[in-house]
Amino acid sequence: MNSKIAANQFQSVVPDARAEGMQPAPVPGAPQADEREAAAARAQLNRLMRELQDVRDQRDEAFRALERAHQDTLFRLARAAEHKDGEVGAHMQRVGAFSAMIAEALGCPNEYCEMLYKAAQMHDIGKIGIHESILRKTGPLTSDEWRLMREHPRIGASILAGSDAPVLELAAEVSMAHHEHFSGAGYPQGLSGEAIPLSGRIVALADFFDTLSIDRCYRPARGDAEILDMIRERRGQQFDPRVVDVFFGIVDKLLVARDAINAVEEITDVTDSDPDWCLIF
Repeated sequence: MNSKIAANQFQSVVPDARAEGMQPAPVPGAPQADEREAAAARAQLNRLMRELQDVRDQRDEAFRALERAHQDTLFRLARAAEHKDGEVGAHMQRVGAFSAMIAEALGCPNEYCEMLYKAAQMHDIGKIGIHESILRKTGPLTSDEWRLMREHPRIGASILAGSDAPVLELAAEVSMAHHEHFSGAGYPQGLSGEAIPLSGRIVALADFFDTLSIDRCYRPARGDAEILDMIRERRGQQFDPRVVDVFFGIVDKLLVARDAINAVEEITDVTDSDPDWCLIF
């Protein structure tokens, strides 16, 4: 009998296990071992994921701390510019509060109002780059001095530019735009109408309202009635008519806020990462 015939006879006697639906006999203990290995792998994966999340949390906190330190430095620089300009008291805080209150009355989101409260306080940070002989001059500025003075919005915007922090991006916008006039007669870019960012249109009015109430080396403070008349006269020229109308709708609240800020030496810490400005007043 040759080998091929023998093989055929053997297959006829011993059926194919696959054809008969037979399965290999299980190895004792194998499923339990597989389950234990899978559970151990899952536990290790969960542990690694928790460790990765901890690293991410630490990284995010480090970034937040760095951002707070950056903002703190810029606020202090803005205060230095304010003192260099001869301004005393809480001009920065008042402009920030007025701007936030006007923005709220315009229907801006609360998050925007909170950011503007902080950003508006850095509106004149560029004056750090202007010589004191110009800032504190008691007489009229020469044409060359005016040319230099009109550069402070650009200087401020360049100091604040380049940050990914939304509040500093808004502050750079405010610095560049707060001396633009609705008519187009302002500086440094000569923008007009709604081409001027809303933040700049708001801060322009808030700054004007507060600055004229302060004694300066080149002029005495003006009374509230005179300041309000000047704002009315400049409606549609220097100031956005809509912003002016909203301003007069809340002017009594603004005066109360001004008195509240003036009544204390420091109404709030401007370096606070989350100031609740709307509860201050």
